[in-house]
Amino acid sequence: MVKSMYRYLALTLAIILAFGAVPFTAAAKAAIAVVLDGNKISFDVPPQIISGRTVVPYRTLAEKIGASVTWDQKAGKITVLKGKKTVVLTVNSKVGMVDGKAVAMDAAPVIQNGRTLVPLRFLGESLGLWVSWNAAAKTVSIESKKTITHAMGKTTLNSVPQRVVVLFNGMVDISLTLGVKPVGAVESWVQQPWYHYLRADMGGVKNLGGEFQPNMEAIVALKPDLIIGSKLRHEKIYDQLSKIAPTVMTTDVFDWKTNMEIASQALNKQDEAAAFMADWNKRVAKFKSKMGDRLKTEVSIIRFQPDGSARFYVTGFAGTILQELGLARPKAQQVEGKVVVGLSSKEQIPMLDGDVIFDITSDWAGDEKSFKSQQDWTSNPLWKNLKGVKNDKYYKVNDITWNMSGGATAAKMMMDDLYFYFDLE
Repeated sequence: MVKSMYRYLALTLAIILAFGAVPFTAAAKAAIAVVLDGNKISFDVPPQIISGRTVVPYRTLAEKIGASVTWDQKAGKITVLKGKKTVVLTVNSKVGMVDGKAVAMDAAPVIQNGRTLVPLRFLGESLGLWVSWNAAAKTVSIESKKTITHAMGKTTLNSVPQRVVVLFNGMVDISLTLGVKPVGAVESWVQQPWYHYLRADMGGVKNLGGEFQPNMEAIVALKPDLIIGSKLRHEKIYDQLSKIAPTVMTTDVFDWKTNMEIASQALNKQDEAAAFMADWNKRVAKFKSKMGDRLKTEVSIIRFQPDGSARFYVTGFAGTILQELGLARPKAQQVEGKVVVGLSSKEQIPMLDGDVIFDITSDWAGDEKSFKSQQDWTSNPLWKNLKGVKNDKYYKVNDITWNMSGGATAAKMMMDDLYFYFDLE
């Protein structure tokens, strides 16, 4: 009798727990918050994830962002108007219309519980809003304005930029890495107008001339809604640029991580930047693991100049990547506060030495004088006594991806080179 009672109680408890777990699970799945300019939005039908994308009732969202909406029940079409923007979505179709142009979507609008749910990110971005997803907090953040803190102050953007002008080489690379083609860009240092590794994605982009003196009239003619420059290059023309369009300035041209973070904030591409950095960090960790004790290898980065001098790089674009990877640098090249150190005498050749020597010399001046200088220095008897030379560890590498570009994709290509030269893959 007692055993039967225990069995009954156990069975009852199991049933209660089983049914009690259902609403908890459902609540957990539905616990997605949507925050607009810091304020949480309440929906009569909770936001949910379908096909990996967050969908929400369109009318509530439209009202909150100040848009007007019309619903064609027969055609299953939603038309959203905000300012000069028009977005048309069709139930169960993954093709939307933005200002009359067809755009593919990752998820289609659906009808559930009598409410039409639309892809939040697509609609928000189509209307010029900044949309980001915090997976840990299950929160979608929407911003109708964005204030960017940069090297020259703060700049407020009223809509996600669509016509972007970039004024230094590294940002050309970074903008394309994030999936944004600029309407205008300064030309490459060599391989004009654009570096070969970027050229396929630069069709139709206006050439704005050199990085030091961009063509101001051409910038005005493009009617940009964002200009991205660098204080290092463009501090003196910042006021002029700001009168043309909202302008954001990076501190320098080679700190690609910081520069990508600033660009991703302004361009609503933080998810893309985060994905790139996750892959980058994974590759860095893998490099260190595979190298092991070989991280003690002293690596030298050198270059021969058209004026007949030579130099080694202490930091700079390539130097900071070597540092992040944990590779050692020759003691003679550990010069505090220097990016590069110039050498004028062949007697200083031993300062170029390393267990591995990477030479980034190129004909950037277009007169072959850099290569003549390279030949002059490397034919000197002192050159043949360098460790890297004697051990066949002297490599001529691509100056564009190791130095001139200064962008995110260039950094990845440089790391791929290091995997190759250290025989890690």
